[in-house]
Amino acid sequence: MVNKPLNIPRIHALPLQLANQIAAGEVIERPASVVKELVENSLDAGATQLNIRIEGSGSQLIHVRDNGAGIHPEDLPLALTRHATSKLSSSDQLSQIGSLGFRGEALPSISSVAKLTLISRQADSDCAWQLIPSENTLKPTAHPLGTTVEVRDLFFNLPARRRFLRSARTEQQHILTTLQRLALSRLDIALDCQLNGQQKMVLPAADSDSKQLQRLRKICGSRFVKDAFVIEQQRDLMQLNGWICPAIAHRAHNDIQYFFINGRVIRDRLISHAVRQAFAEQIPAGRHPAYVLYLTLPLDRVDVNVHPTKHEVRFREARLIHGLITSAIRDALRQTMPKSTSTTVPQHTSHYDNQPVSVRESAADYHQLAIPAQPASHSLQIIAEKFVVIHYQQQHWLIDLIKLETELTYQKWCQAIAQNQLSHRPVMVPVSFHIDAAQAELFLAYQDRLEKLGVHIEIENKQLRILAFPTLFGAIDLQNLFDQLVNILANTPDQDMLSNALFLCRHVPRQFTATDAQSLLESCQNLSWQTVAWAKQLDKALLTSLFSE
Repeated sequence: MVNKPLNIPRIHALPLQLANQIAAGEVIERPASVVKELVENSLDAGATQLNIRIEGSGSQLIHVRDNGAGIHPEDLPLALTRHATSKLSSSDQLSQIGSLGFRGEALPSISSVAKLTLISRQADSDCAWQLIPSENTLKPTAHPLGTTVEVRDLFFNLPARRRFLRSARTEQQHILTTLQRLALSRLDIALDCQLNGQQKMVLPAADSDSKQLQRLRKICGSRFVKDAFVIEQQRDLMQLNGWICPAIAHRAHNDIQYFFINGRVIRDRLISHAVRQAFAEQIPAGRHPAYVLYLTLPLDRVDVNVHPTKHEVRFREARLIHGLITSAIRDALRQTMPKSTSTTVPQHTSHYDNQPVSVRESAADYHQLAIPAQPASHSLQIIAEKFVVIHYQQQHWLIDLIKLETELTYQKWCQAIAQNQLSHRPVMVPVSFHIDAAQAELFLAYQDRLEKLGVHIEIENKQLRILAFPTLFGAIDLQNLFDQLVNILANTPDQDMLSNALFLCRHVPRQFTATDAQSLLESCQNLSWQTVAWAKQLDKALLTSLFSE
């Protein structure tokens, strides 16, 4: 039997164009990837002003212009060659990488899957130079100091890759999200972006605290800026700083979670786990913290040469980094997150049935009526689960424990608001309520007032979530609270009306033990017993009326 020779392909070098296209598959996933690579190149060139223009989904045109140092005309063709870079010259430098790019893969990868034009001018050049790889031409042209890269018809030669792109709207959103991350990574740069001729992003250089907050507000929203506090922690040669929201401001999505290491946008499991652990048991399951954090550490403690996109890193001392992040955030939450709000609320009065005593009365008005300590709780007899009879000032009194508990709670609530000591309790299992556009506007208009009363809400995609309510309420019927607020907000309420609507929704105990009664009676020593809704004197007239025919 004769063995037929096997048709085994021989090993050969891939054509340069094919090799670049394969490499592009790792670096260039979608139009947003092109934007990221070009902007990072601009930042590495020292640019302080970036102008981005996008047409269609980005596959039609991506135009990035900067005012960086520019490229020497003799280096322009070399810039489109794989593994050609100005950022590395020896292997020793791999452990000290401070630039965003260093592989020399971005421009050749983009050029292999799109129609690219490269224009650049250095400070000592009389003119700029334009390179069009597809035409193999290099010619002088007019251009200010810096570099412009124009990318047209992305994936024109890879139909399969083009078919995998999502809708134009989705790709545009990925581009804007990428630019937001980059804008937060470098607050000192100015950046503007036009999308199909419309200005989508204008971010001046944030060279002051107020301008930094303006940038945060534009990217993360005014609610984040309002809730967030500054964090600054340092250990050894590592520093963690930025902005972070308290646990009470947890979100339904992880859309405001930005972490940067030495100015580089990072999405790393170790980092995410460290932050989650810092918030452990402080936010409900399925909810997410919000933060913009910057970790600065020696270059040799982090390896960014892990993946072509450079989103992932490897730490030399992973456990130390994890511990630093977790402990720093915990310390900041413990020291900075207030146990109470710092708001000032007008004096409350009650407008509901069985009104409690006005809190405007001072303790001095009734200190002479303070009751003595009651006997042991076992001597108190609860009648019909809510009443108790006690002897006080040579008189017998019938106490309605529900009304007394309501009075005490209301007074504590008003006092806490007046003294800026109102603490909040997060809703452990958030419930979503559907609202229409008009209701959303109402809730947003009254959001600040509601927060002064201890109610924190979140509105996203026509869904309202109640995030927190006053701690001393114990529990609350969220559906009832939502219904009450919808009704009262429609009537343009003042602060007192809002407070009463909220108070009516709190959890009210319906039965009491002797211990409960004893505790309540000890708490009402500073309350007047004269003409109150929760105490009735058992005098002869009242008792006689009970048995009258």
